[in-house]
Amino acid sequence: EDWRGVLKWEGRMEELMARQSDVYCESTLDIFSFAHRAGFNATGSKDHLRSLVGMEERRLLLLANLQRFRDQGEAMCELADFLCFLERQSEASTWLQRARDVGAAHGFFSVESKACMGLGKAVMKEGRHEEGLALLRNAVAAAQLNETDDPAYEIVPLGQLVGVLFTTNAVDEAEPLVLRYREAAKAQSERGGGYASTSWTASSILRAFTRHAGGLKRPRGRCALCST
Repeated sequence: EDWRGVLKWEGRMEELMARQSDVYCESTLDIFSFAHRAGFNATGSKDHLRSLVGMEERRLLLLANLQRFRDQGEAMCELADFLCFLERQSEASTWLQRARDVGAAHGFFSVESKACMGLGKAVMKEGRHEEGLALLRNAVAAAQLNETDDPAYEIVPLGQLVGVLFTTNAVDEAEPLVLRYREAAKAQSERGGGYASTSWTASSILRAFTRHAGGLKRPRGRCALCST
């Protein structure tokens, strides 16, 4: 429980950062923010989240000053997650939109993908299905172009989109995305990412999504993926 030891110094955080560089201050805030994250994971206390929200907002300004725009966008998406835990959805959506803007402005498709996925999930909860679906499609498209060439960025938005498509019986659009999910999961597994077994077949992934969606009602004919 090293996080407890770190947080013992929180009362002197401002003193530690006094007259220090932006690099030093950003690193210091990140350390204390990470400790609060660990504290929340260990205890479930939302007091940790409230503390780290303020720290992250300060850290975002420093990341902008340092022109670390990819880190800034990623941190905005994480901040939105914390705000959702605190049931501050409106603020979360604002930060996700800012993250999307940062990703688009600086060519970080990984950030744009994460932001669009978060926005898509949020608007769907509000009943704006078509808008949410468009955002999830954008998340998948951006993930494929991510600057890291890391297949992990595709797996989560693909899973989200396919799940929604199956619940609405949009099977024709979902099927090729299941194949993309399979390829991304296989590539990630080969990289040692542990997202999926290389022995997975398209039909097993389809069955998993079908169970998740509560049952697939295909109009007619056999699913093309099940013949693999």
